Order: sequence, then structure tokens, then C-alpha cells
Amino acid sequence: MRIRAYCDFYDEAFRPLQLVIKTEPGELDWSKTLYISLPAPLEPLEAEDYGDHRGVSVLLEDLMSQTEEKNNLGILLPQIYARHGEEFELLIVQMDDVEEILHLDRIL
Repeated sequence: MRIRAYCDFYDEAFRPLQLVIKTEPGELDWSKTLYISLPAPLEPLEAEDYGDHRGVSVLLEDLMSQTEEKNNLGILLPQIYARHGEEFELLIVQMDDVEEILHLDRIL
């Protein structure tokens, strides 16, 4: 699993806009919540790096915080699977949603 940030200019500053989690086929158990620890700083991702991988947008309601660990994000994979009925290799999360769930300032 590789966790990176897609960055671009926004409000006259270069900032992370999306958290992109790339997995290998079959790596995730879609019947369980995925907990990830956010690395700091996040490795930047270019638009070309998305490639031909199948991706899905992770919605705010698909996210939760793991209160015991700071900067740990939970992604409700069963909820995503129920909505789409298939598995994906890229999970794309809006950075504003990550910040809201984890109560963070900028993490890059």
C-alpha cells in the first residue's frame, strides 16, 4: 500500500488536494474497516501517476478517526463496497475531508 498526496495550486498556494491510497489487487479486505497512519510529510503525486488503475472517491461518510492514535484514519471499506459492488485499487479522499475527520491543520 502506498499513500501519497495529489497537490496543485489552490487559493494561490501549492497544497495537497487529495489523499491517494494505492493498493495491489486483492490487498484489501473489503469486509473490514481499513485503518491507515498518515505519513508526514506526504509524498507528492503527479496527475500522470494515477495511471490506468481503477479508483473510487471516498466520501466523508466513509471516514472515521481512530481516537487512540493521532493521524490514524479509518476508511469504511464495507460501505464503499456496498455502494459500488466492486473492489478498487485507488482510494481517493479529499484532503478537506481528512482534515475535518482528524481535526488537522495542513499535513504536508
